[in-house]
Amino acid sequence: MRAAALRLARVPVVVGVVAAILIVGVPFAMSQYAPYPVRPGITCVRVGPLVSGTLPFPPGMCLPLASLYRRPFIDLFVESTFRSLALLVGAAVLALVLGTLLGTMAGLWRRRVWAAGTVIGVTTLLTAVPAFFVAYFLQIAVIVIGATPQGGSLLPVLGFGYDKHLVLPLLSISVPAVAYTAQLTATRMTEVLNADFITAARAKGLPTLWILRVHVLPHVRPVIFEALGSGLRVSVASLPIIEYLFLWRGIGQLALEAVGVHDAAGLIFAAVALVTFFATLSAVADISRPRTLYRAA
Repeated sequence: MRAAALRLARVPVVVGVVAAILIVGVPFAMSQYAPYPVRPGITCVRVGPLVSGTLPFPPGMCLPLASLYRRPFIDLFVESTFRSLALLVGAAVLALVLGTLLGTMAGLWRRRVWAAGTVIGVTTLLTAVPAFFVAYFLQIAVIVIGATPQGGSLLPVLGFGYDKHLVLPLLSISVPAVAYTAQLTATRMTEVLNADFITAARAKGLPTLWILRVHVLPHVRPVIFEALGSGLRVSVASLPIIEYLFLWRGIGQLALEAVGVHDAAGLIFAAVALVTFFATLSAVADISRPRTLYRAA
């Protein structure tokens, strides 16, 4: 318990240190480049004083994102944070359900080389493909497959909404978490199923479902949460690009837009939120990591 508390205590420390660095470094970094158009509607609207020459371009020379979106700063960024959290929570649920199911199947099929190899091979391929590539090709696939002479489509490829708009960004952001969970679950499941105490349980004639529920799952569960934390960290890293591609207007998209229009306060808030997500998931993965694993004889 003490070790877990110390690991959790690292989260506010890390967030505080990063926030201090950003507060000092972001205004200086923004003074080294000119504002640039991020997308239609989000461009630099000059309000600051004229700058002689080509550099520097200090923060404050453009309207902030709150003004461009015509929303109060706190409302804009808090709402965007919850939009990003919705994607991450959905990715966690998919990883726990689909990733655990795939990993369990691969573990149970460990003696069926083709079946288990297919599951592991597909998940390995998914971990090697960046999530924003998946997002891009999902958009193309939906547009091509769902195109009609009237311009219809299967699913929306842009915009925010807790309806059909959620499907594509959720699938894209979930890929790393599902793949990591499936891989680590399969590895741990194979180790436990090959252990001596499982062999003894089978020799006693215990039902397979009983063995899985009572003897296997307690030893696999910590690895599932470790894999979930590790996979979701990759999802957080991909969050800005995926939100930008789908115009989800989460905290990641706002971070990218803040860079373009020199909104220092907006970038600091968004970056601190992303760092908080990342540090929290790292702590979850670290706490869940088993210190002692059962080994097959």
